[in-house]
Amino acid sequence: MAANQTGHRIDVLAKPRQLHPLYRENRRSVYWVDKEPLKPGPDGTTAVDASPRVLELSRHKTADGWHPDRPSASWPVSETAKSASASPRIIQLSGHKNPHRNYLFDRSPEWDIPRSALSSSSGPRLDRLATPKNRADSNSYYDPYWGYRLPIEANILKASCSPRVEALSAFKDYHKNFTPARPVQWTVSREALQAIASIRLQQLSRPPSRALTKDDFDPYRIPSGALRAQSTPRLDELALPIPRKVRAKRIV
Repeated sequence: MAANQTGHRIDVLAKPRQLHPLYRENRRSVYWVDKEPLKPGPDGTTAVDASPRVLELSRHKTADGWHPDRPSASWPVSETAKSASASPRIIQLSGHKNPHRNYLFDRSPEWDIPRSALSSSSGPRLDRLATPKNRADSNSYYDPYWGYRLPIEANILKASCSPRVEALSAFKDYHKNFTPARPVQWTVSREALQAIASIRLQQLSRPPSRALTKDDFDPYRIPSGALRAQSTPRLDELALPIPRKVRAKRIV
């Protein structure tokens, strides 16, 4: 009996799902309304019967009480504005802000010392704090492990460092060829003032005298040898684009 019920359930699940009665396949447009549109009119367009809510939402928004920007920053001032007087509150708000009653302005770098400060004397506490510290305990040190001062051995007080330690404690000197930064202005040597350029320097500093040698010299004319020149295979290879960046042209 149970096997017959299981087989009946499998048969029900194996049946394909039925489509909805209002299902329409291959709708011609993704835009549709709740009701079926009317037939196309004489001009070929489909007239849609919109609901009152859709008509209300499609109506443009009206701005009540809105005024556009003034055409210019300058506009005529009315006579009432010219003869208007400010209220006591506006006069109070327009006044500058006063500093606090306990505010003290910056003191001048130089001020007079009062007579009481000139004739004052320090108390016993100030005298005791001004007394230099007694270094009688210089032969001992404080050990935080034991919590009290321990004496320093006599051989440690008489010890002297070795020559190696003194050499390491000395500051490092500059390199023998080190030259400090030259000042912005320095005195030119007499040799530089009396130096004479060589013939080679004079030849290199002289501008080319093409106008004197050739009257028909044209700097924009390309020589015939340059027109017949051909690039080497290596230049042709270097001129090719990178293969991974080459994209085939799309033919339409």
